[in-house]
Amino acid sequence: MDDVEIGRPLPSLPPGRTRAGIPFAASLCLVRLHGRPLGLVEVALPEAGLAAEPLAAEIDAALGAELRSHLREDGLPPSELPGAGIASPATPACIAAREKLLADAPSLSVVICTRNRPDSVRQTLRSILACDYPADRWEAIVVDNAAAADPSIAVAVEETGERVSVRVVHEPVAGLSNARNCGLRNAGGELIVFADDDVEVNAEWLATLAAPFRHDERVGATSGMTLPGSLETPVERWTEGFGGRSRPLLVRRFDLADPPPDNPLFPFTVGELGAGRNMAFRRELLARLGGFDPALGPGTTAHDGDDIEALLRVLLDGYAIVHDPAAIVWHAHPDDYRELEDRVWGYGVGLTACLTKAVIDRPSLLLDLSRKLPRGLAFALSAKSEKNVGRQSDFPRPLVRKELLGMAYGPLAYARSRRQQRRRRGGRLQSSPESR
Repeated sequence: MDDVEIGRPLPSLPPGRTRAGIPFAASLCLVRLHGRPLGLVEVALPEAGLAAEPLAAEIDAALGAELRSHLREDGLPPSELPGAGIASPATPACIAAREKLLADAPSLSVVICTRNRPDSVRQTLRSILACDYPADRWEAIVVDNAAAADPSIAVAVEETGERVSVRVVHEPVAGLSNARNCGLRNAGGELIVFADDDVEVNAEWLATLAAPFRHDERVGATSGMTLPGSLETPVERWTEGFGGRSRPLLVRRFDLADPPPDNPLFPFTVGELGAGRNMAFRRELLARLGGFDPALGPGTTAHDGDDIEALLRVLLDGYAIVHDPAAIVWHAHPDDYRELEDRVWGYGVGLTACLTKAVIDRPSLLLDLSRKLPRGLAFALSAKSEKNVGRQSDFPRPLVRKELLGMAYGPLAYARSRRQQRRRRGGRLQSSPESR
């Protein structure tokens, strides 16, 4: 995958080869202007690679309307795309708005949860430290979620330099929800941003996630877009097809007071709200709502869903969520089929476990959920639904069944996970000095 910023001279795309030595037939290009994504374009790669001028012609043919719309919004004259890129005689409006935010940036804490992955967390942290955000307005907190503190994590953090305050804190109780809650307890920023320990971000990532909070006090959370690190193998392609990339790259606002007219299942299509590897909250709001549910998420019987459940809780509490695809993380897809099976199963379980938690907390949701259930089933099953339209023609049917079985198991998985969490809490209380 190639990242092509057209506000400067376009690159020539080299031919390249996969890890197995097979020449690439095509490249999936993320096309951006002034840092904002215009769209994804797949271009064929000749044996000698693709030069800047023909690349520009292909992008203009596919995204010309989006390009000229962006230029009009920035107060710039519409233009075709030359190989030399789009030159701006003055600061474009979108960049001026970003610079205004950075001049009075809200304070924030970035939380990265990890376990025994020093090399990966080092790479992620370096990527985040390269963000264009005032160094004195943010901190990074790396949560070490190993049973015993891993000294290699501290070493990895030290090797990233000291551009901003970076701390390592230890959460010995296993589970991503527990690690995220540890980060929440230790955070001091007005906003709290979460990233996984195996992603890389774009330079505008922090500013993009922070901007909606500054502009609207009703915004309680924000999220961004996840793109694949590579699409070399069939399993990586299927993973991308499972996640879907058919949605337009538009800013979306989710608000119970103003439901999206194009989504009759709102707010139960929780996957569109965001993902834990790329989300931000008002810190005090998230703390007041109780943080992340330890009975959800990786490391529990429920497998997944602590991130989307926290976002849903923000929404149900009367706050809006803004999803902006200009906040980009690149995340490596699995290239092992068994790992993809596990992910598909976990997502299915986590989805309905999350909805089960929501109904338990707010029984009034049950009537609305029951009324929308038939459409929800069509959304999950239909190959033409927004959820599934991005899947390839060779997407394995057993994976579809795996997800549906996971969804069927989700409510029971959540019930079992809650019982396990209660027993664990009881055991910790009995063994603590204060309980004796």
